[in-house]
Amino acid sequence: MSALERHFGYHHFRPGQAEAVNAVLAGRDTLVVMPTGAGKSLIYQLPALALPGLTLVVSPLVALMKDQVDHLVALGKPATYINSSLPAEEQIARVERVSQGEYKLVYVAPERLRNRVFLQALLEGKVSRAAVDEAHCISQWGHDFRPDYLSLGQVIAHLGHPPVAALTATATLRVQDDIIQRLGLRDPLRLVTGFNRPNLYLEVRPAPDDASKLRDISTLLDSDPGPAIIYTGTRKDAETVSQFLAGLGIASAFYHAGLDPDTRRRVQDDFMQDKARVIVATNAFGMGVDKPDIRLVVHHSLPSSLEAYYQEAGRAGRDDLPAHCVLLYAPKDRSLQEWFIENDAPNQYELRNLLGTLRRFARDNQVRISDAELARSTRLPDVKLRVGLSQLAQLGAIVHLGDDLGTMRFEVQPNALDFDLAPAAAEVAERRAHKREKLAQMVAYAEATTCRRRFILDYFGDPGAPEAARCCDVCQAQAQTPMTAYAAFKAGVPAEEGATLVTRPASTTAEWTLLIILEAVKSLAHGIGRVKLAQMLAGSRAATLGQLTKHRLYGKLSFVGLAPLQTTIDQLVTAGYLKLVGVETPQVILTPRGASALRARAAISLPAFEPDGRGLPLDQKH
Repeated sequence: MSALERHFGYHHFRPGQAEAVNAVLAGRDTLVVMPTGAGKSLIYQLPALALPGLTLVVSPLVALMKDQVDHLVALGKPATYINSSLPAEEQIARVERVSQGEYKLVYVAPERLRNRVFLQALLEGKVSRAAVDEAHCISQWGHDFRPDYLSLGQVIAHLGHPPVAALTATATLRVQDDIIQRLGLRDPLRLVTGFNRPNLYLEVRPAPDDASKLRDISTLLDSDPGPAIIYTGTRKDAETVSQFLAGLGIASAFYHAGLDPDTRRRVQDDFMQDKARVIVATNAFGMGVDKPDIRLVVHHSLPSSLEAYYQEAGRAGRDDLPAHCVLLYAPKDRSLQEWFIENDAPNQYELRNLLGTLRRFARDNQVRISDAELARSTRLPDVKLRVGLSQLAQLGAIVHLGDDLGTMRFEVQPNALDFDLAPAAAEVAERRAHKREKLAQMVAYAEATTCRRRFILDYFGDPGAPEAARCCDVCQAQAQTPMTAYAAFKAGVPAEEGATLVTRPASTTAEWTLLIILEAVKSLAHGIGRVKLAQMLAGSRAATLGQLTKHRLYGKLSFVGLAPLQTTIDQLVTAGYLKLVGVETPQVILTPRGASALRARAAISLPAFEPDGRGLPLDQKH
């Protein structure tokens, strides 16, 4: 019986796993980039159980540790995690067992490695291998940079540089190089498998406001009855959406970093055990959570990057069965991510204030202070505080001496206040510019009119074919050619599930009126504001219309009225025939679905829209 079957009951490796496992078994440093659900955890778990010694696993989230350790313990494997969610006495007991070599795997967050007592326990327990999960967190060019990861290279060296396996689901070539350099990997095997997940159907739905997002979520949950994750951009939105679902009688819970550890643990357990069908969460949830049957992942707001989006969307369908990944897109959502970018690090004034605070607390150039006390004294949120301490350490103004009994210990250089902080500010500016580029790519994906799967594969440098039984909403719309759709209608063949064209030709005044709106948008290749579009079609005399008063469709729908036209344009956006692009001055453009309907002169039905006047078919408008 093979080690794979003996320890985990599997008969075959997934693609890429065998090569990576063999490298780890041979004691070689390894960098593995595999999509979510490809089985990265097995790459370090199997060697940990098959070989003597302790494997240290560094993970960024409590959710990941608990889920993987629970699974291993259920299989009878000696594994544990140590983090702040445990009572102090239990933490002490587990650290003691680490020093005595009672575990094969121990999972910790990177900040635990600043604790002197724990580091001593690792030395006594003799770490044979290390695994760094979500390794992209060490890179400032990654989508989820975490300053606490920066110390991992020093810790690995302190432990005698055991073989290291660094694993991530999303890393561009630049991030891969950064991981290797910062962890000090020596001649690593770099294994990058394909990024395509053919069982995932990718979709972007225009949703200009919160009300339309809630309607879409309700519809999606009706059509996909399995477990679901809904990602939101803020804690408030997570709670609001969860309350909305509770009002619909859907068993749901919300999860974010503002909840206490016991509540987060309970919410996660409820979701894993199917007591809650839907979990509504910020990006604090999900990394490493191994629930294979998630059928739907919805993004309520725009993620910060394609790396973040694809990692979170990839939590659907880990059982290789069909799953649905939907982004509800409103151009205004970009502003939230822009705010996060501008507030991801302290400015020069805040950084100097942090340094001055440490200097003020110093006794004989050394500081002992708790996170909470330092946060109160500097009035910095946790993210800025962590980044600021990391910047000061890189500049050499402070030296981190390790944490002890709930306090941080630093040595502050006597001349620290004279240090030039400009290099830190320049690094922040460079990182923010990089994040803005990533956000622009995320917007480009949301507004794409070409294959979304090809877009993602190209972004990650994967030349493989975008093969999938159901690819994406764009490909599905383009597949429904006018002839195919109309022929199917004439033959009495039902439209394909999810078809984007109504196969009956337009015949009523209302239906032709909607096509005229689409025709107007198509004729304005560079887009037009929704208000100005309504004014043009209504025949408004507003001075701001300028040359639009000479457009061939100017006044064509004056019988509808300005206010109803604006409402109808919004409905066409919500229905996916039009979409808004841009942030400061959103422009209306035609979607592939709208273009297909226009080519086919297909009937579009919006129940709330019934003009009283007389419209003209497009083939009679000239």
